[in-house]
Amino acid sequence: MRFEYIKEKRWIRLLFFAFCAVVFLLAAFVIAHCDSFTTGIWFPTSTNSDEVIYNRQLVGVLKVGSPQGYFGYNESHAVIGTFSTWGPLVIWLYAIPGFLFGAGYNTMFWCNLFFAVLAWVVLAGRMNRKQQLAFAAVLLCLWIPLRQIFTATSEPLHFFLLACVVSGSLAAAKSSKKGEVAAVLACALDTMIRPYGVILFLFPIVCGWKNPKRGRRVAGMAALAVAATVLSLWSMNQLSAPYGEQSLDFAIFKKAAHLDILGAISYFFEKLHSACKILYNDYIRPTKWGGTEQYIADVTHGFLRVLALTAVTIGLCIYDIVKKRPIRCKLCGVVCALTVLFAILVLYDPVQLRRYAAFMCMILLMASAAENGAIVVACVPLALLLIYPSGFAHSDGLPAYNAAMDAQLQQVTTVLEESQAQFNQENATAWDHTLTFGYGDVYYGYLYAVPAGMGIEFDWNTYIADPEETIYSRYAMVNHGTDAEARLVADGWQPLISTEDLIVYDRPDTQ
Repeated sequence: MRFEYIKEKRWIRLLFFAFCAVVFLLAAFVIAHCDSFTTGIWFPTSTNSDEVIYNRQLVGVLKVGSPQGYFGYNESHAVIGTFSTWGPLVIWLYAIPGFLFGAGYNTMFWCNLFFAVLAWVVLAGRMNRKQQLAFAAVLLCLWIPLRQIFTATSEPLHFFLLACVVSGSLAAAKSSKKGEVAAVLACALDTMIRPYGVILFLFPIVCGWKNPKRGRRVAGMAALAVAATVLSLWSMNQLSAPYGEQSLDFAIFKKAAHLDILGAISYFFEKLHSACKILYNDYIRPTKWGGTEQYIADVTHGFLRVLALTAVTIGLCIYDIVKKRPIRCKLCGVVCALTVLFAILVLYDPVQLRRYAAFMCMILLMASAAENGAIVVACVPLALLLIYPSGFAHSDGLPAYNAAMDAQLQQVTTVLEESQAQFNQENATAWDHTLTFGYGDVYYGYLYAVPAGMGIEFDWNTYIADPEETIYSRYAMVNHGTDAEARLVADGWQPLISTEDLIVYDRPDTQ
């Protein structure tokens, strides 16, 4: 089939792009996870604890409309609703393809592949053959975004929204109103999920700068950006459970709000210097000798890939200026990626680069590849990073099926479903549909046994063991012979089911 013919037929072109995306992802899957064809993919054995929380919320939405129990940390919960720290919007968006794949242990994984294919299709529509090949080659050398696609977390959704932003902005540059609207809506959705997504509004504003009625258009986008950010911050405080780990450092904004501009600038560089020292001493230096823990290598390679791709993109901007070619999209990519990088280093913690570096890399790659195919030169430094210690590592591979664990999961699920069915639902509260989990004592993969609609409190084992802390959840999952179990027994909790690796207790006032 000739490419020219494909280019003329819209639906054939879209199907062709989807086919190319599937072939590419299948090739990457074979390279990294060929053993999964024999062992199977089964996410209860995953090493990422976030995945089970995403899955149980999504399954709850798919089966009963919304989680009936609370999701949170150390018996905390959202002010409004029952969703976890990521809020309801991301789960609702995953529920759209989730209805196609059904409610199961691997639903998030299949949804992620779906979003990855959609991202490819959306972006490929704005690229020629050379640009598409360059995009595929650099993506393969980057590798980190591909690893995120083969997980059950939410990064591929952001890749899809980013593809809509870049593709729509390029269409807006050609005076397409539909493209501009698509880009702005994608920016708003990403911002409502993550506040720093507001920086993506730079793409439609800059790319459509020369279009008519610029003042009204920019004012409208700015107003929507402010509204999406406010809604995101409100959602974080009202619709999302408090996060159980480190929180954001807003000291720089407090100083600026009190008009202490010099103090804010000084604090920014102090935090940046401190974060860079931590990044080098705790992550980069240990990694260069090899043999480090995987999360340390992930942080190092994420940071190095962002730096390498940023340097190449800046070089291409300079080259295109000399050649008098467009640089608006690449320039937006550099600004957005560096803004997110500085936000993580100054407001958050360098360890978060293990997750968010993939998003920054995709900003740079999509923005560059969609403008011209010269980004392929980035394959050189990125390929060198693949042979850097732990550069091609892919954690422990995809989770494989475990029959012994599956048997315990089924037992726990059956008992919890029976217990929920016997309970008087008229007087029930969200806590009566919630199970607290002793993190550190029990493997979190067993939380996949929690029936659809029930909530999960991700509590530290020391929190459950502390008699001064109140356990509001109706059920508690702990391990045999632990301090957490001793506290529950002392408080009169009754065992509901006992397996080889865990015990589920029932709160005494529900007997």
